[in-house]
Amino acid sequence: MTRNNNIAEPSDKDTKQTILQATVDLIRGEGFSCATMRNIAAKAETNLALVNYHYGSKEKLLADAVRMLLSTFDDAFKVLEDDTLPPRERLKLFFTRYIDELKRYPGMARQMLDQRHHIMGSLDEYSRYCKMMRLEKILQAIQEITGEEDKNKLMLMQLQIYGAVVFPIIMVSSLPENKADFMPVFNPPPIEEQIDALFDRYFH
Repeated sequence: MTRNNNIAEPSDKDTKQTILQATVDLIRGEGFSCATMRNIAAKAETNLALVNYHYGSKEKLLADAVRMLLSTFDDAFKVLEDDTLPPRERLKLFFTRYIDELKRYPGMARQMLDQRHHIMGSLDEYSRYCKMMRLEKILQAIQEITGEEDKNKLMLMQLQIYGAVVFPIIMVSSLPENKADFMPVFNPPPIEEQIDALFDRYFH
C-alpha cells in the first residue's frame, strides 16, 4: 500500500517546529552568537541537511526565531491594551518593558534590524508583524498625546520614537566584548530616564 504525501506532512511540520524551538532555546540559553546552524542541528538532535531543507538559510531561521521570541513579550504588549492608563504612561511602560525584554537576549535588537527584510518580506508578513507589535495601539497612544490625525505622520512619529529608544540598545550590543573600554564614551542613563527625556523633548 502506497502512502500519500499528506501522511508525511505532520512529521515534516514537527521536525520544522523542533528546529525552530531548538533555535529559540539556544538563543535564550547562550545568545545569538551561539546560534550557528551546526549548534542548532545538535540542539534539535537532527542533521544539518534537515535544517537547511526546512529553512534554506540561517537568516530565514533566525527571522522566524526572532518572531517567536517577540510573541512572548506579553508583559510589554499587554500594557498597550490598558486604556485606563494615560497614553504617555502606556507608551513609556511599553518601551520600558520592551527594552527590558530585549536586554534578556543580547544581540536581539541587532538581529531584528538585520532580519527586517525577512520579518517584513511581504504584505502578509508585515501585517502579522504589525499585529504582533500592537502597532495600531502604539499609533493610538501617539495620536492621543499629540492630537495628530494624519496616519502617515503618526507612522513617522512611531518610527522616530522607536528608533530613538532602541538604537542605543543596538549600539551597546554591537560593541566588542571589552565594551567596558568604550563605556566612558557611551554610557546611557537608565531606560526610564532616556524615555522621559525623549518624551519631554518630542511631546513638548
